[in-house]
Amino acid sequence: MMARTNWIAALLAYSLAFVVAIPFLWMLKSALESPAAATAYPPALLPDGAFIETFRTILFETRLFHWLLNSFLVSTISTLVALSIGIPAAYGLSRFNFRHKGLMTLSILGTQMMPPIVLIIPLYTTFIKLGLADSMVGVVIANAAFSLPVMVWMLKTVFDGVPFEIDEAARIDGASWIYIAARIVVPLSLPGVIAASIFSFLNAWDEFMLARTLLRTVDQWVGTIGLSSLMGEYVTPWNQIMATALIFTLPPVILFLFVQKYFVSGLSAGAVKG
Repeated sequence: MMARTNWIAALLAYSLAFVVAIPFLWMLKSALESPAAATAYPPALLPDGAFIETFRTILFETRLFHWLLNSFLVSTISTLVALSIGIPAAYGLSRFNFRHKGLMTLSILGTQMMPPIVLIIPLYTTFIKLGLADSMVGVVIANAAFSLPVMVWMLKTVFDGVPFEIDEAARIDGASWIYIAARIVVPLSLPGVIAASIFSFLNAWDEFMLARTLLRTVDQWVGTIGLSSLMGEYVTPWNQIMATALIFTLPPVILFLFVQKYFVSGLSAGAVKG
């Protein structure tokens, strides 16, 4: 009975994985096709293999690598900014008791109840007044601000899983709160910190609407804007778009493969306190 249950569970898991992978497989198939095959009806299940011209066009006739570099810089810097603010905030909420702590915690969570698109116009007008429009600095600040509330909640949960007795023992030895946070609690919570960092990085990497609103100069474009620019007014080269999307997807996938074990353990950190 146990073997049959495991077999059924494995079959369901593989079936679900195949269904989830269908869009990615279709993207790969379309990237390896000629323009005619990519728009043919009925579509073929296998690519025709005419992809050399497609990849030559997107690699050498567009600014794909420049856009990817901009995306990497924006995602990395916004993640570091969010971490520099989120770690102290989460540590304070986790370790200290102060007046209206619960209200402040709920207020941080409440910021996620408002759709980001509602804030696009206020942010745009604010950044114009600050001189941050058409600048990657403004996109970095905005992405860090959008990721910060969730990051604080994730890190607070992780820090709650570290016994407070460790902090008390360090305080008896004369350690400051900053030293305890930087040298004891954060290293012990490293998987959770990495998980929060990945969340912030992917959030900035995939962001489109805010970047499309703030950035106008081609040199400032990130990958999502460059990908959307391939769509023509009358003709859309779907094979080029899919090939670009495939390349744009590779960096976060490679990153996730390297830090997968930290991400999984970080998501489960704090689930059992003590």
